[in-house]
Amino acid sequence: MATKVEIFEIHLERDGQWRIDSSAHSQPEAEDLAKKVLNRQGVTGVRVIKETTRGSTAREQVVFEKTKSGGSDKILVGEVDSAPLCEDADALFGSDGRLVLNRLFRSYLDKNGVTASEVMHEFRELRRLMDADTLIMSGVGKVASLQAKAYPQAGDAAARRDALFGFLDALSDRARTAAAKTLPTIARDGYEAVVDKLSALTDDEDCAYLIRVAIARELVQQRSYFGKLSQAVAWATPSESRLGREAADIYISDTLCNGETLQDLLGPQNNLADALGALIELAHGSFDAAAEGKPDDAPEATAGRLTELFASGALPESKIVLVDRIRRQMEGKSTLSREDGGEEEALKGLIDRLMPVDSLLGGGQMAEALTHRQSRIINRGGVNGLREATGRLLPTFGDPVRKAAYLISLSESSLAQIIGDEIATQLEGLFVRPDSVKQIIRDNRPPNKKMQTVTAVYHKFRNSSLDDTLKTRIINRLDHLLARYITEDKILDKLDDPSRPLHVRAFMLLSMCSPDMLPEGEASKLARAIVVKHLRRKNFESELVAHVPGPERERVLRDFHVQLYRCGFMQ
Repeated sequence: MATKVEIFEIHLERDGQWRIDSSAHSQPEAEDLAKKVLNRQGVTGVRVIKETTRGSTAREQVVFEKTKSGGSDKILVGEVDSAPLCEDADALFGSDGRLVLNRLFRSYLDKNGVTASEVMHEFRELRRLMDADTLIMSGVGKVASLQAKAYPQAGDAAARRDALFGFLDALSDRARTAAAKTLPTIARDGYEAVVDKLSALTDDEDCAYLIRVAIARELVQQRSYFGKLSQAVAWATPSESRLGREAADIYISDTLCNGETLQDLLGPQNNLADALGALIELAHGSFDAAAEGKPDDAPEATAGRLTELFASGALPESKIVLVDRIRRQMEGKSTLSREDGGEEEALKGLIDRLMPVDSLLGGGQMAEALTHRQSRIINRGGVNGLREATGRLLPTFGDPVRKAAYLISLSESSLAQIIGDEIATQLEGLFVRPDSVKQIIRDNRPPNKKMQTVTAVYHKFRNSSLDDTLKTRIINRLDHLLARYITEDKILDKLDDPSRPLHVRAFMLLSMCSPDMLPEGEASKLARAIVVKHLRRKNFESELVAHVPGPERERVLRDFHVQLYRCGFMQ
């Protein structure tokens, strides 16, 4: 008896014509997809057609249908608040260029089911965009105005517009040339084989471009963004080629610019805070996709594989896209929580996820977004609101190292031009005006942890791009406070207690000379002086192992010399 096979096709109506959009294996899944398709611009109707095949016979049945009024179908360019300066056409392929293109032409891309990279590498799609009403003209005009205003070297808006159109011509010429090439196909040869064949044909730069062309030719046939994502993830997961991973990452990053795709990946979320928290976890590679037991083509399975790729560091371009989305949502006006008075608690939870240790995901731009969000929570606008928000936000970070990381990041943002004096005042109050280490760290952590914390703050500032004058004041003050803490609390005397065996004292004193315990400077000189005094003792090594059992002496001496080398005593 012939096996019965059921496929559910999703058909859409656009401009009075029906066509197949995608397919599913169950009716509920197909209906959910159809409802999402109906939300696309220009789509006026959807149907789910159940096709039942048994042997050589097939039967079709419409099991779901929904329509909407057409309304205005005009596609407009999206809003962009900044556009980094691009020096040539190749810059459009970079992360900054694609972020702008994805936001600028979001409506067009979503309506046509294509990504920005597909459009740039598939000549027919590029021509379609360039012929689409006045989209290109409007988009170029908007970007030219932003760049001319932000970058004096770009010239006036007219000159910048001419330059951008020149880049588009170069982009079009390259895509036209590639369209005439006969390239290996992923569907026939497999992804790795295509990458290997193209790598053998040409240099890295041209090879990377042709790999992206081959991907575009494959993905442009798939109009579902989630389908594109699943396919690109499948290519990236086993890829051993650097060029292959980088190309897959670019297309994955483009699909993550689509809101529906992110919703499908993350699943239902209670509020914006939960959604942003899930995005942060995805970017960190720690998102719980609940993929266990799910079929390979389930959204949860794709989310699980994607999370593993983020955790391995294989998706730097995609991480940039996620961080940019998190930042814009954080800076936006939508509430984080639906509960009364829940905004501050929601923001604190997100900060803990954005800075799990002492580095802020998203750097200066994220610090700026957090400050804007806090100013809305306290309902204070303008420059004074931003000043107050900065101070109100600091206790949320808790540990001095995290406070330093936030203020340093904020000093690297555009807000530094507006509230730079407030940032400096907060830094002075936290790290220059205190009279002791205990005023910087007010909890009861043990002395070694106090010193490690202040030293971590020291290194944060030393490695920062903070103004040199302020930076020097802070690190010198921290070093001085550490030296005073060591002296006043007799830290070295306690460690160098003669009642302890010499090898125990020596290792403890050496630990004080490590860069993560004390920075090079006034404080470390105190510890190093005692170590040097011991090293100069006659028969020091014999005394060092005098209380060590015989079989262990050689190992203890070896470990001590390794530690001496690590602390800079032996070069």
